[in-house]
Amino acid sequence: MAKYNLPKKTKLKTVLICILYHDNTIDLLSLINKIKLNIGSEILIIVDGKIFIKQKKKIIKENKKVNFFYSSSKNKTVPFNRNIGLKFAKNRHDLILYLDSDVIPEKNLIYSHLKYHKLYEEIPVIGGGVIPSFFKNRFNVWEMLDGCLSWFTSIKTNSNKIIKKPYHLPTCNLSIKIGFIYKHKIKFDEKLKTGEDVDFCNHIRNNGGNLLLIKDANVYHEDRKKFLLFMKHHISWGKHQYYTLYQKKFSFPYFKIIFFLFYPFFMPFINLLSTFFTILPWVRYKYVFALLFVPTYIIHLIKGLFTYLEFFNFTKKKVS
Repeated sequence: MAKYNLPKKTKLKTVLICILYHDNTIDLLSLINKIKLNIGSEILIIVDGKIFIKQKKKIIKENKKVNFFYSSSKNKTVPFNRNIGLKFAKNRHDLILYLDSDVIPEKNLIYSHLKYHKLYEEIPVIGGGVIPSFFKNRFNVWEMLDGCLSWFTSIKTNSNKIIKKPYHLPTCNLSIKIGFIYKHKIKFDEKLKTGEDVDFCNHIRNNGGNLLLIKDANVYHEDRKKFLLFMKHHISWGKHQYYTLYQKKFSFPYFKIIFFLFYPFFMPFINLLSTFFTILPWVRYKYVFALLFVPTYIIHLIKGLFTYLEFFNFTKKKVS
């Protein structure tokens, strides 16, 4: 990793903590109380849908720096809500820190993000580790697979490191320099229903920016324990891959014909490679995770199948 000098003077001071709230069973007040704000910073709660917020009056009374924004349209995606945060932070804050409402932040999370943004002034995007819930809960096979498949790019680390392709940083623990975003006119792709963090990180790299995973800012994430919820999530990932991995990158005239004819034959090998990149960080963490290679490959094959099926849905939508 390249070395960076601590700048003598920096204007980085204020942070907008942007939380997407989509489940009223989550104790929002408890989450807010775990976040220690510095002077000039505030919290933006983006409510996804017409969700009743328990203890809203108490939240507002006890936390004057909390703002609510309701995004109730069914057609509005998660990336749309992420972009609301970027617009809110413009000309008001130096950094935006994305958290999801289903994470539990460690102490001094905000301080750590701000500290490393000052230390590595040239780096526009910083992420902290995401610790899956199977580390602290009783064993559940779907919870373990969900955690391993979801957070392999941001396993808790003992040292700061640059994240390179094909890996990315997830938006449940991600901070961004607002100046870099508006300078390069970067935003989240609102056509995506999931996987917006992968696409966003690629835009950062394409504009000369680096992604840094830091050791001192971790969150705990509650993963899916039920088979149907697990499958629904990863099928959605498979669907979005058609757009992000193929349609968006290849626009030559005969691409669709080539994809239609050859993807089924290459899909097993493509997903074997994806499985390797998913399991490798876990094996480096502990060798025992190599046992997950086969079930992970099966899930990737299912995702690959839905990538192919999405080709027909995408083509049908374009025709209609």
